[in-house]
Amino acid sequence: MVAIDDTWQADLVEMIPYAKVNSGYKYLLTVIDVFSKHAWGLPVKTKTAEDVSRAMASILNSGKHPKNLHTDNGKEFYNSTFSQLMNKFKINHYSTFTHMKASICERFNRTLKEKMWRLFSLNGNYKWLDGLPKLLNDYNNTVHRTIGMKPKDVKKSNEKELLLRYNAMSLASTTQPREKFKVGDKVRISKAKHVFEKGYTPNYTTEIFKISRVVKTQPVTYHLKDYQDQPISGAFYEQEISLANYPDVYLIEKIVKKKNDKIFVKWLGFDESHNSWINKDDYV
Repeated sequence: MVAIDDTWQADLVEMIPYAKVNSGYKYLLTVIDVFSKHAWGLPVKTKTAEDVSRAMASILNSGKHPKNLHTDNGKEFYNSTFSQLMNKFKINHYSTFTHMKASICERFNRTLKEKMWRLFSLNGNYKWLDGLPKLLNDYNNTVHRTIGMKPKDVKKSNEKELLLRYNAMSLASTTQPREKFKVGDKVRISKAKHVFEKGYTPNYTTEIFKISRVVKTQPVTYHLKDYQDQPISGAFYEQEISLANYPDVYLIEKIVKKKNDKIFVKWLGFDESHNSWINKDDYV
C-alpha cells in the first residue's frame, strides 16, 4: 500500500443470466483503488476490447487514474485497444498469471454481489442495472473495516494517516518493497506456472530465464526473457522464481543424430524448434 491512485485493480464480472432484464448487459466492469478502497462499476454488454476499453475510459476520464493497473490476463484486457488506452494515460498495466490474482477487487466483487442479492430479494426480480449507482454509492459511503473510514473520505490530506494505519496492521516496515532479484539474474520458474503462449511447453525446473525488468508494485514483480531474448508473458512474484545455481548448464534429453564430430540434440525442457548441433566434446 503506497498512496491513493498508485495501484488500481480491475475485473470483469459475468452477469449473463440476468442480461434479459438488464437491457442486454452481460458483464460488469469493476475497478477499485487498492489504497483507498474506492470502487467504480460500469455495465458492459460484451467482453470485446472495444466495449471494455470504452467502459474503462469512462472511469479514467472522470478525473482520476492510477500509476499501475492490475488485472487478470484475459483478452478483454490484453489487446491493442486497451493497450492504447493505458498508454494514453501512462498507466503501467500488469498481470501475475497466478493464484494470487486481483484479490482486493475480487473481495469487492463479493461484497457487491451480496448487496445485489439483497436487492433482488427486496424487489422480487434480477434487475441490477438501475440499482447499481446506489449500490456503489452506499459502498463508497460506508466505513470500510480495513481502513477504518469511508472510501470516499480518503484524500491526499489524510493519506499519510491511512498509510500509518496500514503499517500498524502489518509487520512490514515503511521501507520500499524489497527486491530479492535484480535485472540480469538467471532464474528458474515454479512448476505451478502455466503462462507460456509461445508455442512450446518448457519443463519449468530446467529452462533458464533472465530477469529483464523489476517493477516496484506491491509486492514486487519481475518480468522475464528466455534465452533467445524473447519476453515471457506476464509478471512473476518472487515466490514463483528461484535463482539458477548452474545457469550455464543445459541438460540433453536425447541425441537425435550424429555427423562427424557433431551431434544434433534435443534439449530437456525445450520443444524441437530449439534442437541444435553441438560438438561431441561438449557432451558430458
